[in-house]
Amino acid sequence: MSSRRSVRQLLVAVLLGVLVGGGLMAVTPAGAEVSNAVATNWKNIWKKNLKPLADKRYYTKAQSDAAFSTKAQTAAGDAAANAATDTKLGGYYKKAESDAKYAAAGSSYTKAESDAKYAGAPRVQRGIYNILATGNAANELVGSEISFGVTLADVPAYHIVPAGGPNPVGCSGTYNAPNASPGHLCVFQRYSNAETIAFSFPPTTFGALLYAKKNTAGSLEVSGSWALGVGGLAPAAALSSVQSSNAAPQR
Repeated sequence: MSSRRSVRQLLVAVLLGVLVGGGLMAVTPAGAEVSNAVATNWKNIWKKNLKPLADKRYYTKAQSDAAFSTKAQTAAGDAAANAATDTKLGGYYKKAESDAKYAAAGSSYTKAESDAKYAGAPRVQRGIYNILATGNAANELVGSEISFGVTLADVPAYHIVPAGGPNPVGCSGTYNAPNASPGHLCVFQRYSNAETIAFSFPPTTFGALLYAKKNTAGSLEVSGSWALGVGGLAPAAALSSVQSSNAAPQR
């Protein structure tokens, strides 16, 4: 029995040696005490065995503090915090700092610079018209349309300007250089063998219809130019309303 007990004691001594990291242990045959003659050096084990295996994906607290601004700095947004953040991260600018940085670099135009560089929206729309037909009888009506190219906020005042004038109030220029004041539609005649040329009904906010007629049968020709002085344009909501009202009826 004593020999079996000695074997068990020896096995226990070996197991304890493994559990404490390989430190040397001594077990007396009686099994009373574990020797502390050789202590385990945990600091050395961490440095040589465990630390090289540590996950490199994370920052230490000191590294994080050096790389990122704190919540207090972000909330305060003062010049010192911004300067510190910008130095560390190239992070963010306050509005005043952005305005100063990019305006100086010529990255944006002021209103005055844009107005000087780019042409404004056209204030006068121009076009030509031509009515040409052969009537089989007297007083036959022939028409032509005018499309403004814009949708006005209000129906313009409309005028027929005879070849050679005079120009009514709101119209200026000639067939070759038609012009109109804001809110006026001026139709200049270049040539006409008709007795009558007029608007078939008041213009809309986006176009108009002309008609001409002769008192006799035969060839009819009326041609000329027009000018529209653009005043206010219709808002987007009004355009949507016009499109809806012109939609095909549902069946």
